[in-house]
Amino acid sequence: MRFNLKVSRFDPSKEESPHLETYEYEAEGQLNVIQAIRRVFQTVDGTLSFRDTDCHRGVCGLCSMMIDGNRRLACMCIAEDGMTVAPPPNRKVIKDLLFELD
Repeated sequence: MRFNLKVSRFDPSKEESPHLETYEYEAEGQLNVIQAIRRVFQTVDGTLSFRDTDCHRGVCGLCSMMIDGNRRLACMCIAEDGMTVAPPPNRKVIKDLLFELD
């Protein structure tokens, strides 16, 4: 089955503001959002930057993202077709979905 994922892309060293990029990826069954991002990275665009963590327990908070406009943990959220993901608004973006930690 094919899915679309809209990802905020931003390289502060080269760009003034973020933009959305839509990626199509293939999945057989449910993926959580971090797994969907990983699938895009592995099969579509290896330049995508993100923190590749997947505790599946919602404990560490390293995968905190804005998912369809709501702050959620990507390891605990099931990916859906057309979903939009972006870094949290209160964090300095290093690149794409990778942000500075306190």
